[in-house]
Amino acid sequence: MNTRKLVSTSDSRVRLFQVFNDAGQQIGTDEEPIPTLEQANAATIRGRLLQALAANSAFLALNPPTPLQTAQHQRQVTQELSALIRLILEQLDTTNGT
Repeated sequence: MNTRKLVSTSDSRVRLFQVFNDAGQQIGTDEEPIPTLEQANAATIRGRLLQALAANSAFLALNPPTPLQTAQHQRQVTQELSALIRLILEQLDTTNGT
């Protein structure tokens, strides 16, 4: 199994790694892009939306939900809607409210 060691670089857009084999010999280098704030926020929001699918399924399985469960779910759905709006409009400067 290969291992990687982070190397400092002047390029703030990528991480540079030295790649070593099992014997500890360097066999090459590897670059990994550093996501922008917008890319990172989009990934965070998508992750939250995947969790929301499960939460929505669980809520729909309640028969019937209590008034407290309904109120809590309404807040969650509002946050999910905000997340979807941010993704669609590409307003990814923050994840607040999602």
